[in-house]
Amino acid sequence: MNGRTDSVVIVGAGVFGATAALELRNRGYPVTLVDRAPVPHIDASSTDVSKMIRMDYGADVFYHELAEAALDGWEGWNADWPVPLYHPEGFLVLAAGAMQPGGFEYESHRVLRERGYDPQRVDGAYLAEHCPAWNAERYADGYLSPRGGWAESGAVVARLLELCAVAGVTLRTGDGVAGLLEGDACVEGVHLESGERIAATHVVVAAGAWTPVLVPWTAPILRSVAQPILHFGVDRPDEWRAPHFPPFAADISGTGWYGFPALADGRVKLGHHGEGHAVHPDDRGEVFGEHVAYARSFLAESIPALAEAPLVGTRVCLYCDAFDGDLLIDRVPGHEGLVVASGGSGHGFKFAPVIGGIVADALEGYDNRWSLRFRWRDAGPPAREEARFYTSGERT
Repeated sequence: MNGRTDSVVIVGAGVFGATAALELRNRGYPVTLVDRAPVPHIDASSTDVSKMIRMDYGADVFYHELAEAALDGWEGWNADWPVPLYHPEGFLVLAAGAMQPGGFEYESHRVLRERGYDPQRVDGAYLAEHCPAWNAERYADGYLSPRGGWAESGAVVARLLELCAVAGVTLRTGDGVAGLLEGDACVEGVHLESGERIAATHVVVAAGAWTPVLVPWTAPILRSVAQPILHFGVDRPDEWRAPHFPPFAADISGTGWYGFPALADGRVKLGHHGEGHAVHPDDRGEVFGEHVAYARSFLAESIPALAEAPLVGTRVCLYCDAFDGDLLIDRVPGHEGLVVASGGSGHGFKFAPVIGGIVADALEGYDNRWSLRFRWRDAGPPAREEARFYTSGERT
């Protein structure tokens, strides 16, 4: 590993920060990774039991190809790591009616086929035979994507941090970043809540939902959004796992519902990839009872055997939403030495194996195959990642 004199401080030890730290350290930079709490940080978006890994992005071929590249990385990590943390169980994509051109399900299926994949077409008869927990009358069309599944997200971050330590990254926890050390049109490090200062040639802010707080220039582009997560308990977990119950999206662009197979302790996780509500990241609130009732209504219609299952856990997940649904990984104009790596918008975790390289290239000023979509941009009309559900058709 070649030594370098220009140093890097990375703020935030979630999946963006950890992968960036590992990549930059491997490129020879002295790297300090700072987080205000023990890591993996319990409040970080990436610190959860599971995240979806999918290539299914409607007609958006860019994200399909990016996810495909990331899947190569997930499979490589499974081969290299002591315990595989990515579970390639497929991704069940269900439509409420016949898949139609222009719809998320139809376009995702079309792109998969055009790019050489052979997703299994799913209808009511298929569900009744192979996935009996589902209401076969409710979902008459869809497909099972052959390459995808889910990852043990919190465990993935923990493993990446272990690799950072082995590589020589300095990890500082328990002392949050109070602000940036600013020079004349440049950033020269960070100052901590304890009063200590850490000087650095480069600062990467990968603080997830806290990014707009630490880097106020991102506020027109990014916002912190709360999203509810529910866990239901089941008595026979094996019946709630692939192949009978793979990871799923149920008419997701029209309803927002997605979920996962049962964990070892019998929890089935149900999420809602919707508009959420804007919050300060330090005051995310609780899951509302109205949402639990809304979820049970969905389950009664779609997965009846879960409708009365006990609610055994809730979590408010924080998205760092970009106005257009794209990640934000770039240098900050007018602030030399400052890079932002954030804007996961509820779908960034799956790209973990390639995120570090994108961040490192942004810091070094190199073009990257993926960087154009993630560059600094002025805020424009609200948009969305194609699987995202909004009640009004636009963000509120």
